[in-house]
Amino acid sequence: MLIKNFTLVLQILNILAMQGKKTRAIFGFSIERWIDSKIGKLNSQEIFEQILKLCIFLAASATVGNIILNLGNALIMATLFITLFFSLLYFFSHYKGYYPTSVKIFVASQFLILNVLWLTNGGSYGPTLLIFQAFIPMFIFFTELKRKLLIVFLLFVNVHVLFALEYFFPQLIRAYPNPGVRLFDTLVITFLFFIVEIPLLYFIQKQFIAQSLQAINSEKVKSAFLANMSHEIRTPMNAIIGFSELLGEPELDEDTKKQYVNIIKDNGNVLLQIINNIMDASKLESGLIEVNNSNTAIKPMLERLYNSHLPQIPSDKQVELICQVPRQLENITFFTDALLLHQILSNLITNAIKFTDKGYVKFGMEASATTHPEWLRFYVIDSGKGISQKSQAAIFQRFNQGHFNIKDKEGGVGLGLSISNELAQKINGTIELESDGKTGSAFYVILFSHKSNGKESGKNMGTSAKLLHKGNSCVRNAVYADIN
Repeated sequence: MLIKNFTLVLQILNILAMQGKKTRAIFGFSIERWIDSKIGKLNSQEIFEQILKLCIFLAASATVGNIILNLGNALIMATLFITLFFSLLYFFSHYKGYYPTSVKIFVASQFLILNVLWLTNGGSYGPTLLIFQAFIPMFIFFTELKRKLLIVFLLFVNVHVLFALEYFFPQLIRAYPNPGVRLFDTLVITFLFFIVEIPLLYFIQKQFIAQSLQAINSEKVKSAFLANMSHEIRTPMNAIIGFSELLGEPELDEDTKKQYVNIIKDNGNVLLQIINNIMDASKLESGLIEVNNSNTAIKPMLERLYNSHLPQIPSDKQVELICQVPRQLENITFFTDALLLHQILSNLITNAIKFTDKGYVKFGMEASATTHPEWLRFYVIDSGKGISQKSQAAIFQRFNQGHFNIKDKEGGVGLGLSISNELAQKINGTIELESDGKTGSAFYVILFSHKSNGKESGKNMGTSAKLLHKGNSCVRNAVYADIN
């Protein structure tokens, strides 16, 4: 009989083990997919809100467990209050934007929750200490808080005060009705601890690795940028100084002098663009860029862009610069920052000219309506080298021109597109790129009205803008022949 019972128990354990493998496979796969989808994409606020979700889940589970175990109204109300409290914190952080305040309230509340749970849930015999040992270190690790050591020290002191209070005044601690209830309560919390703690530890590991790799990659990119800075600045400077000295030679003919002047002008423009990009990147990094919106006349801005970039086309390139404005949009205005919009389009046009040796660079605009449009879309299209699909993923990152090969790099430090992308976001816009990777690229700057919903407007507008208006050109047939 004993052997039969033993065999039956083994069979039941075997069935449970087989089912457990399937459950672990499904659960593990789902958790891993969620973690992989979040790694490197969560900022401090989003991580804090994920921790709040876990706290809400645990507090709600504890409330249900306390009701089932009939542990008394005091403990049930305590865990219910904690659930509502964490829910409110999540609401204010996620929906109201009070993230810094929510973090401070959360930290302060841990001391209150620790003391309340300790006194109402069996003291050191209950699972309170286990909960705090699991979550406080991870919370301190993830959040950007000052005086972390002070917070940890205060929690350390608080826990030891509670131990002393329990030792000298045991009557203050609400005990469990019987050992079975305590065992079941601790078992439930331990189970919840493991199903939450293991994914969190796995998330910490992958997040740390992702951040480390990102930091290493950022340092490599910055090192490559600094290594090229001297070369990028000295090259046009040497050309300016060298050809300026050659202009002093008395035997030079007029054609040679004109050629030297063009070289000095081209290198001066390159140097000015490099310096402007570095200064703009520094301002963006330090948060000194201010947005000043006003009603902006669009056509005069496009004409200024044309007139300022036309002389900057290098003399050794055959490039036609075309500015297109539809007749029905000649008088259109848009509420935006005129200077930042001008700078974005200027960077894109400069880039297009830089990577186009022969052909055209054309830019213009289209809108959702002739008056009070919900969106404007500017385009800068060239017939240059094109951008590969692999490079398009990183083209808007700083110090990047689609690759890191220094020998093949065009002039510049790889800041123009990054600056334009960040500026576009500041003025309620976005930048899109289309290129087959072989010939030509098309950049689209899409600005949304502050009164409209950008996502809905974007859906109505569509994401591809291959049809260009055949309206007035600011200047036509501006073809530069090779002076050599």
